[in-house]
Amino acid sequence: MAGGPPATGRVRTGAARAETAAGALSGLRGADGVEFLGIPYARAERFVAPGPADPWTGVHDAVRGGPAAPQPDRPVARFTHGPMPPTSEDCLSLNVYTPSLSPEHPRPVMVWLHGGGFAIGHAGASLYHGGWLAAKADAVVVTVNYRLGSLGWLWHPDLGTPAGNWGLLDQIAALEWVRVNIASFGGDAGRVTVAGQSAGALCAIDLLAAPAADGLFNRTILQSPPLGDLIQPADLAMRWAETLADPTELRSLPAGRIVALHEELLERPEYRGTRGGALPTLDPQIVPVSPAANPGISRDVDVLIGHTADEGTFFFDAPWRPAPPPERVPDIVAHLYPGEDPHEVLDRYDSDLVAVATDAIVAGPLARWADARAAAGGRVSRYVVDHPGAGPQLRATHTVEVPLLFGTWGDGGPGERLGGQAPGAGEVAEELVGRWARFLHGEQLTQA
Repeated sequence: MAGGPPATGRVRTGAARAETAAGALSGLRGADGVEFLGIPYARAERFVAPGPADPWTGVHDAVRGGPAAPQPDRPVARFTHGPMPPTSEDCLSLNVYTPSLSPEHPRPVMVWLHGGGFAIGHAGASLYHGGWLAAKADAVVVTVNYRLGSLGWLWHPDLGTPAGNWGLLDQIAALEWVRVNIASFGGDAGRVTVAGQSAGALCAIDLLAAPAADGLFNRTILQSPPLGDLIQPADLAMRWAETLADPTELRSLPAGRIVALHEELLERPEYRGTRGGALPTLDPQIVPVSPAANPGISRDVDVLIGHTADEGTFFFDAPWRPAPPPERVPDIVAHLYPGEDPHEVLDRYDSDLVAVATDAIVAGPLARWADARAAAGGRVSRYVVDHPGAGPQLRATHTVEVPLLFGTWGDGGPGERLGGQAPGAGEVAEELVGRWARFLHGEQLTQA
């Protein structure tokens, strides 16, 4: 398809070098620009705030991505991110894609936070290769690994101070790295947009309420945030942590065992069908107020927010989660719309569970939050993506726009499965990137 990357991979033409505060890097030049992969931006220790990355002597080889955070090998993870890569608790690395290292005309920066329900995903997936996007948008693209699952989002006072939100602290450390180092990659530290999809978008919203992130970015792109999982009170977080294991014993368990305990706990009746309790948590030090209850917080940060037309197929009619039998549908609808008669809800949506789920999980809460932010004086642009790139079953599903944005719908893997299964992907991608580029460069968009 015109305008996209070759399905067989990127053509690399030579070496490139950049200087950071921790040391020199050797990256790769290619047809789309320059890329530096697997750059350590901080150091991770279990249940501790990220520390500074260890400096190095000589030149650090930045030609391959770093390990992913420990995570379960779920079917949905393979569908959206491909085969499980190597993992390590020492996972705090990022990838930089830039059209040029020239400092003469600094470019805006887009820092990408991947999705995956706070439990899966990694910045090195082919889905997020940022070279095409960087070239098309004339921007520097940074993709970030952060801690996941109960190793990244557990919250309990017995863990010390801070008591949790390690994944959010990782993201703040990455933004601090950008502030200090991005000029070496042709980026403008004064024009930083935090962008994310699904759980990554929820993180971006939570960063609006994080005092430590204040001033580190001035725009945000929020793609399909399921706002019901935006942030939880501490008592729910503590209940999850104490049910998982004795919090004081969690420091000594192998990482794989903690991942397994997390998955086992999700099968218990009280957590089945939810993301559990390893989520962003209200915390007086890290996120003292809920951005759901305070939609005008950090209102000087411009927002581009939207969703896809068929979000609900991802949750209720996907290869890893077949459509439920008809007799279960009223119970599901009752869960999505508590307090309402599920049959009346189904009547409103012509008995279409996908439409019910799209509106209940993403589109409805998103619209209400965006409207409230605009009413509070924030600048908000909206969009909807209706390209059925995930094929006749999933259609314009949750995540369909990600490979279109990154130009990876022809990657032969996750991007193609999600975005390359319908004609016109190239044209939609060009339009999508054009709009995102205008936002990155400072425009405020109208309803798209």
